[in-house]
Amino acid sequence: MRKFSVPQRKNRKTKPDLMGQPLCIHAGDGRELVIATDNAGGIGLKPNDNVQVAYQTVAESLFRVSLMDCLSIGATPFAVTISNFVGDEIWEELEQTVRSLETSLGFSLDITGSTESNMEMSQSAISLSMLGWVHFAEKRIEIPSEELGVAIIGEPLVGNDVIDYPEKIAPLELFVTITKQRWIYDSLPVGSKGIQHRIKELKEKYKWEDRDFVIPFDVNASGGPSTSFIITYDRKHKGNLIRIADRYTTFFD
Repeated sequence: MRKFSVPQRKNRKTKPDLMGQPLCIHAGDGRELVIATDNAGGIGLKPNDNVQVAYQTVAESLFRVSLMDCLSIGATPFAVTISNFVGDEIWEELEQTVRSLETSLGFSLDITGSTESNMEMSQSAISLSMLGWVHFAEKRIEIPSEELGVAIIGEPLVGNDVIDYPEKIAPLELFVTITKQRWIYDSLPVGSKGIQHRIKELKEKYKWEDRDFVIPFDVNASGGPSTSFIITYDRKHKGNLIRIADRYTTFFD
């Protein structure tokens, strides 16, 4: 397989903890191209997989994480790329899963990708990237007032718990609805780095040096395929948040 490399800029400063975050590329016309990626390894139906689950479920999880990362900064998705290392026989299942999700959520997405068909792997591996556009004026980077509340929607789950406790997973449709509310400022998917990682980001962003939170979950545990997400919201709209998210909502303060 041919490898491509990107030339490194001289004196380029590296930033910590960028892995897993959406990549934003200036397009020069008032927009940014947003690229969000997630992958799964050892999860599928091969005998040596650590978690035995249908590839439709794997594709749904990858789509979920990538879409959430894309929407979290205000981008509108327009395309999906799939990297399939399982085999040709599952490509149609992966593609149809994406088609079904885009239709149910009201998006129109172009799909492309590739399958590793030269080598047979002992474990499953799949990667999915979501591409979107965001206008500078619509990008979620504004700093709200001090009247900012913090809550988590859904519960962080990983591994077999994702299969065993579907009622604790925040629906993807709910995430889409949440990101459309102007009184929501941040919507941060909780991934493998856990709740603590997201809380640290918020404290750094808003300079909350003395602000503490009551969190009834293991803050260091993996959040798996982003079964939950942390939001910041205008406290005046707490009632609206409860109306929209209802039983999925846990307030941190």
